[in-house]
Amino acid sequence: MSLIKRPRTLKMAPPGYHVVKRHLKVSETGIKYYVKAHLRKNRGVKYVLLPENILYLYWHGEHDNTRLGKVFGFAEYPELDSAIHFWINFWKNMGLTLPADFDPFLIKVIIAVESSFRIKADPRSKISSAYGLMQITNWTRNDLKGVRRKGKMSLQNHYLDLERQDLEDPVISIAAGIRWLSYKYSSIPKKKRNLFNVIRAYNDWNKGEPYAKEVIDLYNASQPDRFK
Repeated sequence: MSLIKRPRTLKMAPPGYHVVKRHLKVSETGIKYYVKAHLRKNRGVKYVLLPENILYLYWHGEHDNTRLGKVFGFAEYPELDSAIHFWINFWKNMGLTLPADFDPFLIKVIIAVESSFRIKADPRSKISSAYGLMQITNWTRNDLKGVRRKGKMSLQNHYLDLERQDLEDPVISIAAGIRWLSYKYSSIPKKKRNLFNVIRAYNDWNKGEPYAKEVIDLYNASQPDRFK
């Protein structure tokens, strides 16, 4: 069964708009009635993508179906390939960066290490709030949203406003994971910006070396049978 399913039309909205769900209202005369789901323009000027915007962009965009192959020890999940290509290209087109030698297949390997391709995966550690294919934590969601910490924000642009349950959609989880990976890459001192360190930073800059090694080792182990 495919991990990715196209949502209903009124689960999607172009950037700058949001979905108003079907809801009950009461008229001035006391009559109760339902308002149909519809789109409404956002207020404010800050560029932020809501779940419905992420889904709209993906399902109304151009897709690269180049095969990425399978991670050693796992099924192939080819339906994820298009989403990975799409969000890497999308964020690059928005001016964000990843290492020049970054192979999109690495996202698939990170998913394998993080969640074993389980869309509702809870974290390995009981003290973590990580969730979904790419194990996005509550802390990370707040950073992606542009929440200030001690007067400062981690991200300066291209925010994502997501709830935990939104991460159950692989398209949204991959969009958020790649956005976060790009941010972590930009936060690394220039002299240390390389492939190993961006993977390390995705997990934890101070404690992430074993994690980065696990990802790279699995990436290398996957190469002989990747396209079989």
